[in-house]
Amino acid sequence: MASSLRGRLAGGGLADSSAINAPPGRRVESIRESAYLWVAVPTLARGDVERVLRFAGEAESLDGDDPFTKDLLVELGELVQADWITYFERDHLGRHLFEVGRPDEAEAWDGVPVEGWSDATLNGSPLNPHRRNGYLGALRVSDFLSQRELHRTRFYEIGLRPLGVEHTMEVEIPSPPLQWRTFSFDNSERAFSERDRLVLDLVQPHLVRRWQTARARRELAAALTGVEQAETPESRGVIVLGARGEVEYASEPARRLLREFAPNQSLAEWFESGCRRPLVTRLGERRLMVERVGDALLLEEKRDAVGLTAREREVLTWVARGKTNTEIARLLWLAPSTVAKHLENVYSKLGVKTRTAAVARFLGPIDLEGGDSETIVSAQN
Repeated sequence: MASSLRGRLAGGGLADSSAINAPPGRRVESIRESAYLWVAVPTLARGDVERVLRFAGEAESLDGDDPFTKDLLVELGELVQADWITYFERDHLGRHLFEVGRPDEAEAWDGVPVEGWSDATLNGSPLNPHRRNGYLGALRVSDFLSQRELHRTRFYEIGLRPLGVEHTMEVEIPSPPLQWRTFSFDNSERAFSERDRLVLDLVQPHLVRRWQTARARRELAAALTGVEQAETPESRGVIVLGARGEVEYASEPARRLLREFAPNQSLAEWFESGCRRPLVTRLGERRLMVERVGDALLLEEKRDAVGLTAREREVLTWVARGKTNTEIARLLWLAPSTVAKHLENVYSKLGVKTRTAAVARFLGPIDLEGGDSETIVSAQN
């Protein structure tokens, strides 16, 4: 018989799942400050509570850009006993985007046929309906299928049986549409207990925070690289924020842009709103875009192309399509020298020195006008 969890889910969710299905702001709060832990404590032995707290503390510190390493999976194995522990990311087509397991577990795959495995495990999992409903807590296959029912499924025949797996439990990390981020715990003999489920529910928010911290680091690194490699570095700046939102570092271009655009009031309101959308401040034909990436603010100045003549816009449009001066001259029935002169005027008006930078400045307004106007917070100076 399947566990009573089936009825509890159907009846409106687990009574103790508030910390798992809470709004994003609550989902990552520390269990050391959460009443949820102390509601759950009576069902855990003292040693379990101490191990969960120790893991939570360690999970808050991230040394590298990879949130879930082999070492982390080993630590998880100290909390929940399993023959195999795997973290994987997949898309809706069943393709594995990323996967990591504990050391020495790869040999379990020797001789396992891979054809159809991803489709069977992803699309055939009995846990899918509950994942689609947004439940992120730990779930066991045995909550919904008896062993006899499980053995009749393609999910078992192709996904579990070749590995000798009889018992599976999973816990998820919030994912964008059409992707899944999942920790899978598999056993060949021992069934997973309610204690195992509770432990994973308690550590899940800290796994989420660890993943978010790593993502912010990757985005910041990419953004800093973009600033360093910009065609016009003086038009892009970065501000690094401290734990309380204070400015720890501001590049010289960032300080200059803030002085010139002075978006003080709009910047404060933007911070209070949560920085969910880019902030755009206009100053004549110039505009400053501010975007928050993790613990950093990225600033970029753009110039609207309103000062360009119709012919200059036409020339720049062909430049954006990859045409050379000679090709543009032939297309517009102009002399190549005339095309070059138009481009000189474009460079001067847009404040750039190269074709690539001119195109970037020219396409900026097009991108904004073509996008969703509600995705940008504007401030007019």
